[in-house]
Amino acid sequence: MRVALASVLFSAPDLLLLDEPTNYLDLEGALWLESYLSKYPHTVIIVSHDRGLLNRAVGAILHLHDRKLTFYQGPYDQFARQRAERAAQAAAMAKKQETRRAHLQSYVDRFRYKADKAKQAQSRLKMIARMQMITPPEEAARTVFSFPKPEELSPPIVNLESASTGYNGVPVLKKLNLRIDQDDRIALLGRNGEGKSTLSKMLAEKLEVLGGRVTRARKLRVGYFAQHQVEELRLNETPLQHLHRERPNGRHRNCALCWRGSG
Repeated sequence: MRVALASVLFSAPDLLLLDEPTNYLDLEGALWLESYLSKYPHTVIIVSHDRGLLNRAVGAILHLHDRKLTFYQGPYDQFARQRAERAAQAAAMAKKQETRRAHLQSYVDRFRYKADKAKQAQSRLKMIARMQMITPPEEAARTVFSFPKPEELSPPIVNLESASTGYNGVPVLKKLNLRIDQDDRIALLGRNGEGKSTLSKMLAEKLEVLGGRVTRARKLRVGYFAQHQVEELRLNETPLQHLHRERPNGRHRNCALCWRGSG
């Protein structure tokens, strides 16, 4: 994918279309791409969830919603503010209009059949009919996930002392010293090929320790999501079979995959 991206950039087209171009880049590559695109001499259209890229490499946002395209000048943060302001204005106008409509309808309901007020009531009824109702903006659909709270463990939950790990008995990483506590939030940065995934696999016990010492809290449970998740799957299994293997005692009755049978 990186070679494919490089070939597209090298051809320097008049219109450059990029669909999630940072997905396969490390941090340095993504920063380089941001700089390159911000100075690109021709037209660029980017589909991306990378907020940093959309803030630093583009000059406008084209927003697709409800089968409509809306053009916003400026980077992503400016777009987000403008969209929130427009939504607030539309909601306020819709509420004001609904209040006005309710007031007119109340008058009609009270005086429609009274001879001295019937003409005024009919006039207000026509006003209601001529109203072009403002549709309030829809709230974004929200999906709520509930995760069990991990139990408290004695610190450190993982401790490395001059540890080494690698593949087929050959060390790739050596003299690793690291302490991880339960409230740590750690970002692992480095160029491609530096060993980030190798270290992650060792921490997840996907790779054996070839030297040194690694201690873990006795009740530690590790959740691992691979860079290439296909490595963690059995390709001859259906999604339902995968769930049953991972959670043999779990109840999956409300799972969409289970409802469909085999995915």
